[in-house]
Amino acid sequence: MRPSWRWMAAALTAVALGASACAGGGTAATGDGTFSVAVIEPDHLTPGRASGGLDIVEALFAPLTDLGDDGSLRYVQAESVTSQDNTTWTIKLRPGWTFHNGEPVTAHSYVDAWNATAYGPNGWANNGQLAGIAGYAELNTAQPATKELSGLKVVDDLTFTVTLSKPDSQFPYQLTPAMLGFYPLPKAAFTDPGAFDRAPVGDGPFKMEGKWETGGRITTTRYDAYQGEKPKSAGVTFVIYSDTATAYTDAQAGNVDVFMVPQDKYQQVRADFPDRVVTYDAVAIDFLGLPPQDRRFADIRVRQALSMAIDRDAINKAIFAGMYRPLDSLLPDTTIGGGTDSCGRYCTFDPAAAKQLLTEAGGFSGTLELWLPAGVGYEQTFEAIANQLRQNLGLQVAVRTQPDFAQFLAALDNHTITGPYRAHWGSLYPSAQNVLTSVFTETGVGYSASYYSNPEVSALIEQGNAATPEAAAAIYHQAEARIMRDFPVIPLFSDAYVYAYGPRVSGVKVGSAELDLTGITVS
Repeated sequence: MRPSWRWMAAALTAVALGASACAGGGTAATGDGTFSVAVIEPDHLTPGRASGGLDIVEALFAPLTDLGDDGSLRYVQAESVTSQDNTTWTIKLRPGWTFHNGEPVTAHSYVDAWNATAYGPNGWANNGQLAGIAGYAELNTAQPATKELSGLKVVDDLTFTVTLSKPDSQFPYQLTPAMLGFYPLPKAAFTDPGAFDRAPVGDGPFKMEGKWETGGRITTTRYDAYQGEKPKSAGVTFVIYSDTATAYTDAQAGNVDVFMVPQDKYQQVRADFPDRVVTYDAVAIDFLGLPPQDRRFADIRVRQALSMAIDRDAINKAIFAGMYRPLDSLLPDTTIGGGTDSCGRYCTFDPAAAKQLLTEAGGFSGTLELWLPAGVGYEQTFEAIANQLRQNLGLQVAVRTQPDFAQFLAALDNHTITGPYRAHWGSLYPSAQNVLTSVFTETGVGYSASYYSNPEVSALIEQGNAATPEAAAAIYHQAEARIMRDFPVIPLFSDAYVYAYGPRVSGVKVGSAELDLTGITVS
């Protein structure tokens, strides 16, 4: 479904971002019905604070830029994003945009929101997304002397400048919807942050009705003054579920209209929802992380042997119904400049060579434990991997779970995971910069997925950031190749976003930021 991103580097120049327009009055609303979407309980609804709930935040707020169906960068609330040196960027806003309470969206709306997200003592989840802006370090000390980023300056009501600490030609991609730290906020967000988080006032296509109650529903209605593409429905109700299996069953019964399909339902979903399944080749990778404290994995040949003993094609067909793609690099072909085959023979199923490598490394002692969070639908995949490692390498393998994601992540942080573990990164924008920086640098927000960093890799990433967009991809390739020389993780699959929907709705489409809510119509 998703086109290759290889050609997209040409869409930017070092001088200006030439994005296509997608706002400025919008199209007329066309429908009066409402529909429902199954979601997992969000942690927050204030964009800078939220680490989940992307579909909800996107309904309530509008970004500066977005990605079109053809992969081109386009403007939403921004009129232009330009730079002469990839360090100082000027952002001009479109006039006429308002928050749901009628307050105009101005340069201050962005600068105030970004300052609040970047201010370390606030403890907002998306703080790290602002790390490239000058002055970020000063806001993230034990006792900051200031609350404002030195790199943000308001020029006039609709113009502000962003000065980065280092050149970064990829900055415009960081303004797309999944980067929640870059949304604006109205004044009400700062007068009572707790109340705002339960009933946020956004500037997006839908506005809140009532308050978010934990474990309940979040009701939104179309915002008729929205300046972007108007929704084709009168509203969306987000139904909160504690597990994906219940959402699937409810959708079969007609109790919810749209839902994200859990992995363990991929084989049957097309039969259960004929002609009502949509997929999107995501800029996302699944891989096995390896516990750095366990010396049994210190020899690179052990790690490579485990990789070669996994039949990715067989798992993809048997469990994912062919919807995923076996991964042969850290940069799938949905990434700008991806599809590098950097893993080479070590991601090719070859049990004989795998066994030989393991023997050369001195074998493996004890039980190999595979770890994952429970209740999210990953068990089938890990049982299949365990069976292949038993069969192909003669290992004793056990599958271990943590009760939920929170405890799984805590166990990673506490280094109590005792074997290869489920690791994943869904890039928040399609540049190789995102996965390389997030997962393979020590300050990256996804560092616990790999526990790998290397000064040479970090230097190459910075070099790529400073290069022109046309040259950046090749330098990021060098960084990826350097990582794979150490083989710190075991690549598995390039993901897809898979959604299904019931007979009441049509026009369901999935994109780089998951579900497109504005295009859904109700019959």
